[in-house]
Amino acid sequence: MVAKNTEITYKTITGKRTGRRSTRILIPEAEGAMDNLKKSIASEFGIDFTEDYKGNLSAKQCGKVGGEMVRRIIEQMKHEITHSPDRFRQ
Repeated sequence: MVAKNTEITYKTITGKRTGRRSTRILIPEAEGAMDNLKKSIASEFGIDFTEDYKGNLSAKQCGKVGGEMVRRIIEQMKHEITHSPDRFRQ
C-alpha cells in the first residue's frame, strides 16, 4: 500500500485485484442454502440476522458467524470425501 497525499492507493497485479475481497457466490443455486446456514448459525449464537440492515452488529459477531460457517462447510466436505473418495478423484 502506498500513501499519496491523503489517498490510499493499492498496488495491483496484472489481471488480479488486490485490497478487496469478493463475497460473490460462485454457484448461484447455493445462495439460498448459504443464507439459511448463516441464519441458523446466527440464531444458535443468539444473533439476529433476520434484518436486512446489519449495521448494528459488531465485527466480532459477524466474524463469529462466518467462522462457524467455514468450519461446518469444511467438516461437511471432509465427511463427503471420506465416505465417497471415488467422487473426488480425477
